[in-house]
Amino acid sequence: MSELPETDSKSKEAALKGLFIAGLLDAIITSVAFIMANSSVLLADFLKTSIELLAIFLSWMAMRRINRGDKSFEYGLGKLENMLSIFVGFVMFVSFVIIMVNAIRNIFHPGHIAGIGVWISVGAQSLYLVINGSLYVKNKKLAKSSSSPLMDSQTRLFLTRFIGNLFILISLALSLLLKKYSWSVYIDPAASMIIAFSILSAILGIFSSSIYDLLDRTLEEERQILILQELVGFFDDYQQVHGIRSRRSGSKVYIEIFLEFSPEKTVAEVQKVIDKLRGNLEKKIQGSSVTIGLTTEAVK
Repeated sequence: MSELPETDSKSKEAALKGLFIAGLLDAIITSVAFIMANSSVLLADFLKTSIELLAIFLSWMAMRRINRGDKSFEYGLGKLENMLSIFVGFVMFVSFVIIMVNAIRNIFHPGHIAGIGVWISVGAQSLYLVINGSLYVKNKKLAKSSSSPLMDSQTRLFLTRFIGNLFILISLALSLLLKKYSWSVYIDPAASMIIAFSILSAILGIFSSSIYDLLDRTLEEERQILILQELVGFFDDYQQVHGIRSRRSGSKVYIEIFLEFSPEKTVAEVQKVIDKLRGNLEKKIQGSSVTIGLTTEAVK
């Protein structure tokens, strides 16, 4: 069975811990900023950051549990990863609604931004633009090295936070620089809507992957082709393929192959073929656990 290296799993936990600490500081700063400023986009930013912080905290706790192991879940916590990933998508949807409501309200009741909180936010957005950008790059590398719905959702979350920092910073800067123009009061809601739709795009990506995995969707066509190619390579070693099953559970991939061998082959010969076939597949399909069963009847 192909397992995730312990160091890789620890790296995931460390990344989430770093994300949580950065998010906690961000939530504190954004709360001070919106309290001391007359800006609906800063209120939306605070609420969005607080909801994201909750999602990050839950993801961090889940990863800690995964790393410490639990004998009650011998097949891993893949379902928990998927459910938490869906939860992250849900809180991002709440953020999307909050930002849109505030943007629409600001369009119907426009006003210039003011207060010391605006300058606090300008400094904070500049700082977290760099922090979230670097954490996004770090998590993207981790997600590539070990595919996981949990890490994928966190990577998307970092990206949306980076985009949010950038647009809020631009919004505040333009609102301050162009304050003498009457139309500048609409810069805030316009930037907010762009942020909202970037979040919506990330939400669709999270739900499209996690919900199907939660329902035990079969592997992608590319990986199914890999399985068939390996079976073709062992074509002369078995008599017939009676069935292939596959599913994803979190970062793990489970593959079941049912083969029929010639009764003339010895147990040692059959076992040698099984071991080699399983080893090849687990090397080519990351995070996979391959089970090869013997049968003489078709498996549905």
